[in-house]
Amino acid sequence: MAFNIIKILIIVIILGVIWYLLRLSHTLKLEKRIGEYAISSNLDKENYSLLDKIINIKNKLIKKISQVIKHSVFLSKYSLKYNKYIEYKDKDKYNEIDYVSLKILISILSIILSIVISSFYKIKLDFPVLLLIFLIGFYSLDIYLTINYNKKRKIVENDLLKAIIIMNSAFKSGRNIMQAVEVVKDELDGPIQDEFKKIYLDITYGLELDLVFKRFYERVKLEDAKYISSSLTLLNKTGGDIVKVFSLIEKSIFEKKNLKNELNSLTASSQFVFKLLIFLPLLLVSLIFMLNPSYFEVMIKEPLGIILLIFIILLYILYILVVQKVLEVDL
Repeated sequence: MAFNIIKILIIVIILGVIWYLLRLSHTLKLEKRIGEYAISSNLDKENYSLLDKIINIKNKLIKKISQVIKHSVFLSKYSLKYNKYIEYKDKDKYNEIDYVSLKILISILSIILSIVISSFYKIKLDFPVLLLIFLIGFYSLDIYLTINYNKKRKIVENDLLKAIIIMNSAFKSGRNIMQAVEVVKDELDGPIQDEFKKIYLDITYGLELDLVFKRFYERVKLEDAKYISSSLTLLNKTGGDIVKVFSLIEKSIFEKKNLKNELNSLTASSQFVFKLLIFLPLLLVSLIFMLNPSYFEVMIKEPLGIILLIFIILLYILYILVVQKVLEVDL
């Protein structure tokens, strides 16, 4: 009985710490947002908040790990795929190899945390379980970055029409492509502004117009961006009226957006069912674990259970991909 009370107290403390850290994170975001319009107060290091100190320690650890692993050719090539996640404002602070370092750091912390929890509950962790925990920790950052990237990608897709309208208006008023891009990056905000800052920087470096928008497409992976890139490539090779080309692009994207909105309205119920089908297995497993925590012990203690657990996870991921593909509607 006393042991159960201690467990409940520890869970409450952990939840309290998580809530406190979330509050600190929210406060820090507000501070950074307001700080852009405030006079710098030149705070001493002693006045830094706890979250600032944790972030500074994390950044130092990441930089130290990066110094070690950057000599690896394999890891350097592997890190290149994280270039699209670096925002324009952070391009001088972080590089691609830092993301690999962060993944390694998360994996090590996951193993340490698992060992501490297992010793508390008196559960023996075998090497396959530790390897699985390491892999989950290693790829958890990819899941977060992918979700965040898809969210920003959707915002870029929604705001791309605004950017094209602004550029087309700039062309009609006699401005060139660089001035039009500058107007967009000054007028809009959010992820689309970040992308047009990168476009403006590429043009400043003297890259060809079609190559600049091809790089833009490779970052966002949107069909509309590919359409713009193809149109500008053709315009660059054959010549033509840029105002007319962008007017056609504007009309095409506008019609496509209207059609997509209609399809979203028609498939709203199917999307709800899809999310419900994803959530139900997780809810069922959580309920069983709450009612009988020892029910899944065989899954982590026996070799056959570990193999079965990996198979279930892979099957669940396959199930999500298949259902998502069935409900997906391409324009």
